[in-house]
Amino acid sequence: MVEIRAGLSPIRMVLSERKPVELSVELLNNTNKTAMVSLDIVLNDYIAFDKGGRSNFQTKKFESMAPGERFMAYFDIFPKACVEKGIHDIKIHVAEHYNNSWEYVTSKKVKTLSLRIE
Repeated sequence: MVEIRAGLSPIRMVLSERKPVELSVELLNNTNKTAMVSLDIVLNDYIAFDKGGRSNFQTKKFESMAPGERFMAYFDIFPKACVEKGIHDIKIHVAEHYNNSWEYVTSKKVKTLSLRIE
């Protein structure tokens, strides 16, 4: 199974500073076989991946992730104009596929991070 490691830097977003928060996502194939892996990141309605607030979904697909291979990616997260103070969820979905098709899922993991907005 693919292992997920994720974190936020800084841990909270301060609206008065208008700076983005950086989401780091690391995937590690800790099995002994090559895997087809898909990564989906879903933000709630108050945060986005761009300053304009249009994109709250990212996806990446790996046709062939070798045993022991790591993938590391960084995403900036911005507040939307309608943002409310509080805790907002970021969901990271990782699925392993088989039979050389993205339709068939062997296993799936979901990791939820909480972003505090002040």
